[in-house]
Amino acid sequence: MDEDLWSILIALENNTRREMLKTLANYDSYGLELSKMIGVSQQAINKQLEILEKLGLISTNGSMPSTMGPPRKVYRSMGFSTITIDYSRNFMSIKKMDIDYDNDNVDGDNSDLVHELDVLNHEINQIDRKRNLMTAKKDMIIGRLKEKAAGYDNFYRKIIYEYLETMDSSTVSQNTGVPVEMVERIINDFLSE
Repeated sequence: MDEDLWSILIALENNTRREMLKTLANYDSYGLELSKMIGVSQQAINKQLEILEKLGLISTNGSMPSTMGPPRKVYRSMGFSTITIDYSRNFMSIKKMDIDYDNDNVDGDNSDLVHELDVLNHEINQIDRKRNLMTAKKDMIIGRLKEKAAGYDNFYRKIIYEYLETMDSSTVSQNTGVPVEMVERIINDFLSE
């Protein structure tokens, strides 16, 4: 699994870190302010800030003067991406795509921007529904193919299942240590039945 994706999943497993990332996605903040907003001790927040910074999901963005001591480190969120996790009866897939910000300017008054946001949210929801139907169909197809592969011995089944996951003989060869020619022969035998 991609190292960046793994970092994000580690960060998201903890409720406090999720709340911190959500807050920092809205605006830069410092430990004491995050502590008050989230309702967790400042010591716990500082520990989570350290973890998030090591994972590359936040970074320091200067400091803010304090009347009660040294300047406060200000943090901001980093590394924006979309993650999809498919977990079904017959397959599991986790993918990360970095958000690609193009150079299009977003202009308009507040009303125009809110309307555009509403349209985008609607379109994303439609895509999600279509993706859900496609994922269900993919699950049924993989299930059917796995039923057909059930009669093969464990070695052949492993190659076939790995191929169904990756759809690439070279990747199957790398993941299993089986020569590409043998992988292709097993897959061709399976497909010809």
